Amino acid sequence: MSSAGAPAGVMTEEKLATLPTYNWDVMEIGDTAPPMTHVASRESIADYCQSIRNTNPLYLDDTAAKNGPFGRIVAPPTYLFKCAPQRRSEIMHAKGYASPEEKGEKATPYAKSFVEFQRPIYLDDEITSTVSIEDRYERRGNQFVTMRVHAHNQDGESVGTYAYTIIWQQAPREERPAGVAPAAVPAPAAEAPVDPSDVLPSLTKVETQEAIDMYGELNRTRPRFGVNLHTDPGFAQRTIFGGTVNMGVATAGYCSEMLELAYGPGALLKPGATLEYKGIRPIRAGYEITLSGRVTARRGNAHDCEIKVVNQDGLLCGIGVVTVITE
Repeated sequence: MSSAGAPAGVMTEEKLATLPTYNWDVMEIGDTAPPMTHVASRESIADYCQSIRNTNPLYLDDTAAKNGPFGRIVAPPTYLFKCAPQRRSEIMHAKGYASPEEKGEKATPYAKSFVEFQRPIYLDDEITSTVSIEDRYERRGNQFVTMRVHAHNQDGESVGTYAYTIIWQQAPREERPAGVAPAAVPAPAAEAPVDPSDVLPSLTKVETQEAIDMYGELNRTRPRFGVNLHTDPGFAQRTIFGGTVNMGVATAGYCSEMLELAYGPGALLKPGATLEYKGIRPIRAGYEITLSGRVTARRGNAHDCEIKVVNQDGLLCGIGVVTVITE
């Protein structure tokens, strides 16, 4: 948990029990939480690397980092999710409400995130972030909420901003009358051949419940109450996923690591670099997922890339759309 910027009054389970549940009707664009500050300490960066199982010495070893492109230790690009977390519950607390998870009522899971990077986060940087509700919308009966997080260092320089979208409420499933066959699903269109020079190095991760639990524990910067889709099997059974799943931001971290293999971490730590990851299917404990990608466009000093995340059964679990800066 961060030692800096802790809330003046830390929420307790007793206090949460007295609060009503934050809901769609009271939600307003602009709802916000107090700023928080997190120090990018050696331990914090190392914990993040352990949680996504990335052993790049540029993040962990002084000698390697000194001889690397930054001259000193930096944090992985997606460390931004840890040092500037989306803090949805604190938005609700600030308005006098508890989150649905804290009340044990439902999950509000990850749908997608879109990160705009600005500069590296260096060892011992103090990162201050703000978060607010940027948008809320309905699509095909589903309700979505997007939060916007801005983060800057102790010198007031922006290190990045990201939009984080959650599924607030899933539309009811349509019931099919008995004896009626489901609609035929069209076969996927054949993909055009990819130029070998556009193929990016692939990355494989084996997801386990231990790894999922570790990600949640090592990246906790605030007290956590209530139930959790990722680590509470009983609650997860009652959600749309029917069991525990990994965190979408963990897979976004894997996408970042895959890009390191092709470009080095500096390609995502410059103005103009972006990373969007959209979840399509849940990634469960026991899955072996493979990330593969290709360059889709080259323009000036930037490459646009697409990443596909596929499980051991060949099913698409997510899509990454990325812009890296090559100079």
